Amino acid sequence: MNNNYKIIRTIFENAFQRVLECKDNDTGEIFYSNVITSQKVINLIDIDELKKISTNILECYNTEDRIYIYTKPLKTEYKGIRDYSGKSLTLKQQFDLSEKVIVLAQNIFNMTDVVQQKILDLDRLYVDENDCLAVDLNLVFEQEYDIADNETFKRLGNMIHYIFSGTEIVDYNISDTIPPDILKIIVRCLTREYLYPRDVLAELKASPIFAMIFGPEVPKIKTAKASEEMKQEPEEAPTVAVFGDNLPDEEPDDRSIYDIYVNDNNEKEKRPAAKKGRLRINKEIKRAVVSITVVVLVLLAGNMLIKNFNKGKEVSAGGSSQNQPEQGSQTQNPQETDPGQTEESPGTADSTQLYYNDKLIEKTGYSGEKAAIDSDIYVEGSSSLVVENKGDGKIKSLFAIVDFTDEKFSYMLKKQIGISAKTKSESDVKAQVVLEAYKGGKLTSNFHTSVSIYDDMWSSLTVPINVTDADTLNIYIEYEGQNKVWIDSIYIDVIK
Repeated sequence: MNNNYKIIRTIFENAFQRVLECKDNDTGEIFYSNVITSQKVINLIDIDELKKISTNILECYNTEDRIYIYTKPLKTEYKGIRDYSGKSLTLKQQFDLSEKVIVLAQNIFNMTDVVQQKILDLDRLYVDENDCLAVDLNLVFEQEYDIADNETFKRLGNMIHYIFSGTEIVDYNISDTIPPDILKIIVRCLTREYLYPRDVLAELKASPIFAMIFGPEVPKIKTAKASEEMKQEPEEAPTVAVFGDNLPDEEPDDRSIYDIYVNDNNEKEKRPAAKKGRLRINKEIKRAVVSITVVVLVLLAGNMLIKNFNKGKEVSAGGSSQNQPEQGSQTQNPQETDPGQTEESPGTADSTQLYYNDKLIEKTGYSGEKAAIDSDIYVEGSSSLVVENKGDGKIKSLFAIVDFTDEKFSYMLKKQIGISAKTKSESDVKAQVVLEAYKGGKLTSNFHTSVSIYDDMWSSLTVPINVTDADTLNIYIEYEGQNKVWIDSIYIDVIK
């Protein structure tokens, strides 16, 4: 960047980041300078991945101790997605924009959770005059650690809801103006039934409405012979030609209906009345009645699904880990050994030893505070792990390790995994579950979430995280004050 510029104002500043609005003295153009100095935040950002998506980046590079991101303002040339969706969009525009947002989510899905959350923000997305999507990457970080819960699908569902209704989802109340096919996709995003954003895109394209608007996909020619035969065949009109103007009078006229959903609400020339106009009107009325009936039935089913979902399981926006593990989160990988068995003690029924044993601790070289084994208080097997704090200060103690260099656990890399366990304490305490990822012996990322632990019952905790590239994942319990915390029934696996 040109160093001949003037600082206009400071947009954001904390201990590890400074964002400035600047003016180039030579050209008079406004740009933003975003300098990140915290090594923990730097470890969360892959600038090569950022450069692959459509953004407002002017220049982006890193040095040994900081990242520089220079961006241009988008408001002057682009329209924010809120303003864009606020106008009267046609159904075609809504589907097209939804597809672009889903593709963006897929393109950033390998980034850390906190970066995904920063990008998938209604206030960060813009649309240009050609309806192309762009991201404002003048990112602001309020924390130095990754978030405890991946919100990509929840945010994706909210964005699709906003595109089709002009409103965000509040308390899981979904607008009744949304088409049934889209309603189903939004609900599945909220309940995290998809594994990847591309699964959302596949379901969007499978929608009958999508096929009506954009036409069926033309199958690819696989052989040279077939290609030659195709050349010899006379060219036929595409399937979507049924909506054209050169229709015989005896066929129902769907053009007006198609225009309502696909094209702008401009005045069209009125076509000559057909001989069987009354018959077409009757058919359209029947079609409308059937369509409305289907919409009502699907909406009712969707509302029932949402209510049952809210009663059965709360989707936590803040990563609160008091809920039970998601269905399928503990499904065993075919290559993984039984959680109740370890190399050191085959046949044991104690799951804690799978992720916490002397051989594993020695392999990783960990030498800090560690949990102890307690054979008196436990849920399963013959023992649990206990972390005792004898003082009034804070204690942070290791109680599990995932070794991704072990082929039994390497399949978890670059996937969302769930960490679940049962806990109880000597007296009620608010604690932190801390996760630290290491690569080549160096800390690459860390994140944590709050949990409540009680003295009169074993309670379940679940922490979902996205694992990028790491050799090991260390898991700690951290709390303050004199107390004892027991941990048992530890299970870690990919969330299916």
